[in-house]
Amino acid sequence: MTTATISPKVAAQAESVSLQDIVTRNMKVAMTLRNVKQKDLANALGVDRSSISQKMTRRVAWSLEDIEKASDFFHVKPEALVAGHGFEPWTSGL
Repeated sequence: MTTATISPKVAAQAESVSLQDIVTRNMKVAMTLRNVKQKDLANALGVDRSSISQKMTRRVAWSLEDIEKASDFFHVKPEALVAGHGFEPWTSGL
């Protein structure tokens, strides 16, 4: 039996959800689960709270550096912050 896999970018396009939307949603979930406030995340990312607010409302995009620092702060792999629901890494099955 052959299993088809798709890349994260293709998965996001198929669902009509941008990676920025996915990252924002995952950041909010991580913050809620850990009882983290925007100011705490801002400190971890080395930005001010208003920058986090702008990212959370999608006025400013998350950078790769933001994702890397946030993954360290939340003690998760970066892919946990960019993965959509039901995400399977495209390298699985190789």
